Amino acid sequence: MYCKEIMSHSVQWIQSDETVAGAAQLMAFHNLGFLPICDPEGRPLGVLTDRDIALHVMGNDRSAAHTTVSEIMTVSVRSVGPDCPVDSAVELMTEVGISRLLVLDETGHLQGVVSLADLMAHAPEHIAMKTVRGILAREMSDRSSGGPHPASKPTPEFFHGRRDLGSSNDSNAENPSRIKAERVVHGGTNDLKEFPS
Repeated sequence: MYCKEIMSHSVQWIQSDETVAGAAQLMAFHNLGFLPICDPEGRPLGVLTDRDIALHVMGNDRSAAHTTVSEIMTVSVRSVGPDCPVDSAVELMTEVGISRLLVLDETGHLQGVVSLADLMAHAPEHIAMKTVRGILAREMSDRSSGGPHPASKPTPEFFHGRRDLGSSNDSNAENPSRIKAERVVHGGTNDLKEFPS
């Protein structure tokens, strides 16, 4: 089974100069939590998720009407070709801990998206469940200690000022997921990471 057999073909996308407010309205109208960001010819530059909006606009008290998608989009994008075997796509999704892969043709143009929902609906059950378990295992935090407690407040440095993400004195040193995410945000490129088909 190949990605082209299960991918979603009718994928909405926007350009990088769209405002976050405009993108959020489109996402609400189309009931989406994810939008590929493409150049005018339909070649992906990044992706925008509802989480990007929550963390990078609302969480930083920025104006959605005055922030462009290019300022907050995730640029480290994973993709596969239409002829990529579903097993290989599953391996990549599980390894990276993502629930969607862009499907690009040989010229780098967006052809579709393979999502966890596509796998659940169309892939054999053992493949779908393997993917779900793999992605959830990467997202789940350590549940071995502690109970529910009030959330700790972020420090002012979190929002204003630079953080040395590699420093042991960093206020987020106890949160390896945040450090990893910040490294991606600060060290990301617009290069798409292609998984071999």
